[in-house]
Amino acid sequence: MILHNAFIRGYSEELSIPLAGMAIITRQLYPRDPHVHSFPFESDRFLSLSLDMNCIISSAGNFLYLNHQWEAVLGFSRAELLAHTWAELIHPDDQETTLNHLYTLSSQADTSVCKLMFENRYRCQDGSYKWFLWNAEFCPEQQSIYAVVRDITERKQSRRALRESEERFRCLVESVKDYAIYMLDPNGNVISWNPGAERINGYAEAEIIGQPVARLYPPEDVRAGKPAYELQVAATVGRFEDESCRVRRDGSQFWAHAVVTALHDKQGQLRGFAKVTRDITERKRAEAALQKAYDDLEQRVNERTAELLEANRLLRHEIVERQQAEAGLRQSEAQLRQQTQQLQQALQRLKQTQAQLVQSEKMSSLGQLVAGVAHEINNPVNFINGNIAYASRYAQDLLHLLTLYQQSYLQPTPAIEAALEEIDFTFILNDLPKLLTSMQVGVDRIRQIVLSLRNFSRLDEAETKPVDIHEGIDNTLMILQHRLNPKPGFPPITVRKIYGDLPLVDCYAGQLNQVFMNILSNAIDALEERTQATQKLNLEDDTIISASTPELDCLLPTIHIQTEQLNPDWIVIRIADNGLGMTERVKKRLFDPFFTTKLVGKGTGLGLSISYQIVVEQHGGNLKCQSVPGQGSEFIVEIPIKSKFST
Repeated sequence: MILHNAFIRGYSEELSIPLAGMAIITRQLYPRDPHVHSFPFESDRFLSLSLDMNCIISSAGNFLYLNHQWEAVLGFSRAELLAHTWAELIHPDDQETTLNHLYTLSSQADTSVCKLMFENRYRCQDGSYKWFLWNAEFCPEQQSIYAVVRDITERKQSRRALRESEERFRCLVESVKDYAIYMLDPNGNVISWNPGAERINGYAEAEIIGQPVARLYPPEDVRAGKPAYELQVAATVGRFEDESCRVRRDGSQFWAHAVVTALHDKQGQLRGFAKVTRDITERKRAEAALQKAYDDLEQRVNERTAELLEANRLLRHEIVERQQAEAGLRQSEAQLRQQTQQLQQALQRLKQTQAQLVQSEKMSSLGQLVAGVAHEINNPVNFINGNIAYASRYAQDLLHLLTLYQQSYLQPTPAIEAALEEIDFTFILNDLPKLLTSMQVGVDRIRQIVLSLRNFSRLDEAETKPVDIHEGIDNTLMILQHRLNPKPGFPPITVRKIYGDLPLVDCYAGQLNQVFMNILSNAIDALEERTQATQKLNLEDDTIISASTPELDCLLPTIHIQTEQLNPDWIVIRIADNGLGMTERVKKRLFDPFFTTKLVGKGTGLGLSISYQIVVEQHGGNLKCQSVPGQGSEFIVEIPIKSKFST
């Protein structure tokens, strides 16, 4: 046949010529037939309406028919496509394979099966290539090839992306050594096992695959139904997390932190569970050792305190006896008094040390205490708040009833007149509603304080979450309100807030509130120091400043709080005061642990150091200070809107 002979001739020639010349050889093998423009099948509307690309190729290698999908997919016009042979647009790397498929198709012309499916890449008008799936059939009678072609580029790309994603996930799981990551089927049997699981649990993958997960639990937990309970909770709520004991292959037990996540398909059917386990045995041992050390230390402090108290009691008793002795022993008495004073000072220092130790231990649970107190106060306050309205209404009713009695019985008995005069009924009539209103105002104030305490503590938020920064600042100011109010010798501290339009920030709310508390407390301390220094200077210089002078406005203690969004990814909080400011030497050591410029007993030197760790290390932000001696200080907190530590 013509196509068969032409293909064989072209194929044998192209074996000895580089593929880059494939298009030229194809033109020589298949010259353009000038009579193919009006092919009779072009009027077939069904072929024109097909969503696939339909074509007919002549024995010379030219397109006899093309539907409109060719133009839409490749970007060539019909005239441009008809000006090329079908082989010219094939990717050079696919031309030899495609010719082999064509050879196979033409070789089967004499058989009953003359169809073939194959894939190759075809060039577009912009120079790019697309993957095509060819479903071709050779027609011996017309010496032509009929083909339906489908664009499978997206499918190819999707499959390649899926393979790459699966490979990356597999490499990620297998590279994790510190965590046991494995999968369970809906019945709780192990179906995957990473190297971390083998290291922690001791089972090789071949030993544990197909085994129930209960094999990793202590016998008492298995008898109690703990493995099944965990899977049931995870299947119901989506997740289960706890810390408990597990059993290794050698029978040894260890503490584990485990998270079980239920896996559902798109229809909501349970497909299995993903489980991540971490060995926390060393952490548990460290916690137990720390608690034991604290208990021992507290016991030793108590014992030493009791010994000193007893020694002090005995010493006082001896002093009393010596005071009753002869006058010649007065010199010894003075010495004993001096010793007593020294012991008292030592006892005081010991008490302070004990208080510091106890306070250091209790600081970790301070947030829980605040939240618990707020919760306990909230219950009775809600009870009082709910009953004040009833009490007010009952009082109004009783007063109204007494007024009606007065109107109905114009001549009360002498006993009633005496009682009215004794209790001053007119005053009660006017003051009782005011009293109830005042109680309502007090209850509302308590509720606001409780709400601020609960919002400030944020103890239930162990993970980052979107937070309103302005709410955290306002809650901190509410807690510090008693220090902002005027006190004897100190004027009130004015807080000026310029809040920008901030989005919700992904952060640890409780820790960020601690930063605001430390910075604002230091600002208040600085303003109090400046007020004391100014008052001392005025007294020494006999200086009096008029209330209307600009100098007094500059001396009024003021805190400026300004927030703004720097860019789409960052926000900034500026907290400034007009205190005494700091020198360069102080600024360089400002965030060093235990560094403080305050008097002994007023500061530990840890507040700004902890704040720096919270902002920089835990939020990936920046904490800076700008200060000029005599002009105040400004702390600048920059944090990202989306934390890189969020989950």
